[in-house]
Amino acid sequence: MSMWEAGENVTTQAAAQFRKRPGTAYLTNRRLAWVPQGGLAPTVSVKHDDIKGLFVNSEGSAKAMIKVVEIKPDTSHGFVFTSSNALKERNDFKEGISAILAERNLRANANSGTPRAGSSPAGSPSVSDASGSAPGTPKLSAQSKMGPGAARRGLNGGAGPPSELKVRFELLKQNKELAMLHKELVMGKHVSEEEFWESRKHLLRNKTAIDQQQKGQSSAWLDLKPQTGESNDVKYIMTPQVIHSVCQQYPSIKRAYDAFVPDKLSEGEFWKRYFQSRFFHRSRSGRGANEPDDDIFDKALEEDEEETKSAPKRIKLDHINRLVDLSTTEEDHLEPFTTPDSTMAAGKTKESKEAMPLIRRFNRYAQRVLNSTVGPKKTSTGPEPLNMSGVERAIVMEDLREEKEASKVMLDIQDTRRYFESQGGDLKSSRIAEGEDPADILEQLYQDFATHQVELNKPFAIPVTTFGTLMENVRANRSKMMPPKDGSQLLPATLYQEALSCHAAGNEILRHFWASTTPDKSAKHIRMVESLKKIRDENIESLMTQAKPLGAECWHAMEMMLKPLQSGIQKALKRAEASRPRPPAKKLP
Repeated sequence: MSMWEAGENVTTQAAAQFRKRPGTAYLTNRRLAWVPQGGLAPTVSVKHDDIKGLFVNSEGSAKAMIKVVEIKPDTSHGFVFTSSNALKERNDFKEGISAILAERNLRANANSGTPRAGSSPAGSPSVSDASGSAPGTPKLSAQSKMGPGAARRGLNGGAGPPSELKVRFELLKQNKELAMLHKELVMGKHVSEEEFWESRKHLLRNKTAIDQQQKGQSSAWLDLKPQTGESNDVKYIMTPQVIHSVCQQYPSIKRAYDAFVPDKLSEGEFWKRYFQSRFFHRSRSGRGANEPDDDIFDKALEEDEEETKSAPKRIKLDHINRLVDLSTTEEDHLEPFTTPDSTMAAGKTKESKEAMPLIRRFNRYAQRVLNSTVGPKKTSTGPEPLNMSGVERAIVMEDLREEKEASKVMLDIQDTRRYFESQGGDLKSSRIAEGEDPADILEQLYQDFATHQVELNKPFAIPVTTFGTLMENVRANRSKMMPPKDGSQLLPATLYQEALSCHAAGNEILRHFWASTTPDKSAKHIRMVESLKKIRDENIESLMTQAKPLGAECWHAMEMMLKPLQSGIQKALKRAEASRPRPPAKKLP
């Protein structure tokens, strides 16, 4: 039995040690493998897609070594080449694995807008000049111009809009099953890039809609914490987002910023004075009494405290829908049975009076955050017009409506005797035969009943057929409670995943086949027929061949997994054969 899978070819091999055990390393068109000396199967097997990186020891070292790192965390394999030509063999493996990684990265990045190594990543934080713009509003950097020939290509070489190609790449990156199906179909030349995404436009639309959603600003109260450097100096990091939050949280600071920066103070000097002011330290541990006052921020503090002390303006209720306006039914409750609770009024007690400024500050900040996201509420010009159709739908209950009598068609029967005879069935079979006396029949029935003897002492024997039926029922119930093992439990994990990939690829090709039966898609129809034959003759046969040495139970499980796909392919090929145009018959001379 061969140690390689069907269709697997060895490209490079060399004598190498793995964990100080002699053996042979192989690089095939599917994986990197190592077989111990005298072994019949690889003990180390790493698929191409599972290779994350490659490390090679420096030139001139005493040993020629490579280290392959897998995508799995904390998984790596080191090989030491031991032949007389070890350096050349190591370089051959290095070039082969490097080519695999480069091809995979090129294939993955062919349609993505991600920057190459060494370029600054998009969206990296930067400090922009705040002069001439509202504080806390970061400026957008201009995009670099693309030179000729810089148009992005699809995963299979097909051109497309850069935004859509980026969405495709993100979908394949997030959905592993979709990426495997894309590799099987598009990289396998079964379908084109556009044909693959034609039926998945809804995924692209959903992904685009999710990416375009802007995350709202957090309503959490900003808490600036200092950072202590090596020389015990205190630093505060002010990013554009932090500046924006400070100005939105404290409108008085925003007004001071607009009035003094940059004409009278630089931005750095403004924030330095802010962190030294009473305004910043009012909710923290106290500052020294001998520090000088700050005219700018002391005035801002007075404005902020005055704003929080004043009660908010009453909201006009003219825009409230009349169906939910509780004030419209005040005339129905002229005699109240309860008295108002004075303790519920805001600011009446000492505790609530002390907490009111802080609560108002929180509420106003939350309102500003909401307005910055959805915009301020439009001022109403008058009461909302009453829509009578909406009112009727809200107050009318269908259960209380009077039911209308359904129109009925009267059944007119001319001859009722014939009707009831037809409904009674055939009564001829129950009639007494001609020439028989009913008294004789009753006498015979009485004699049979009187002469019948019941033996109660005779043991009751269970018939064999009844016992067999009971056992069958027991077995059936037990099988329901303990279902048989399926392919996921019997087959190895890698083989089971290959079967799932084959099943998904076959179903996708079948869908393209049935969608191309029209005359205008004859070229695609012929291509899908060839792909179905390839799936049947290569992929399915390879899976069945790999499952056969594992035992009859595993082979049967693989057969049951692939049976629906085989049936679908057989039906499709029969349809293709029937619809193929026949050559005209030759006329006999």
